[in-house]
Amino acid sequence: MKEIWERWMPTNDLSPKYYVDSLTDSIDGLKIYLSDSRDEKKKAEVIFDCSVHAYRSTDEGFMLKTINNLDKQHGTHFYSGWTFFKVKNSDYMQWLVNSSFEIALSEELIHFSFLAVDSVVDVIAAYEPKIKIGPK
Repeated sequence: MKEIWERWMPTNDLSPKYYVDSLTDSIDGLKIYLSDSRDEKKKAEVIFDCSVHAYRSTDEGFMLKTINNLDKQHGTHFYSGWTFFKVKNSDYMQWLVNSSFEIALSEELIHFSFLAVDSVVDVIAAYEPKIKIGPK
């Protein structure tokens, strides 16, 4: 099956494009710290306050096949001008299902993809994160 990418707008306060400043995985959950690509002082924090099933952070240069597919399906503006996405039928989710001997199928999971200026962060979770806008 083909991946289905959808722009995701968790809050109206978001800027369209961000850099990933840092990523923290601790007992308090997974946090992704972002800076607005047009104004570094504008920050956003993506907070998965419980555990997530999987995540990865990949340099944009190693995601060229994904980016090329997005370009073919939706055009460059679809992904180059936005950071927040949900992915259905995702290859990453399928890899997780296969790697877990299908245990990952036991609950409803969501693939979130954050296409930042210089990297891509993918998160598989059973819930939507909180988004905090403002200083870190």
